[in-house]
Amino acid sequence: MRCIFCSAEDTQVRDSRPSEDGMSIRRRRLCLSLYP
Repeated sequence: MRCIFCSAEDTQVRDSRPSEDGMSIRRRRLCLSLYP
């Protein structure tokens, strides 16, 4: 995915959890350009 702050393509998934309805997975991402 693309970083919303710097538009870099390098992101890493830091946390995954099911959504409240259980139909999808929510992922917290970290931009590797901003936080190497």
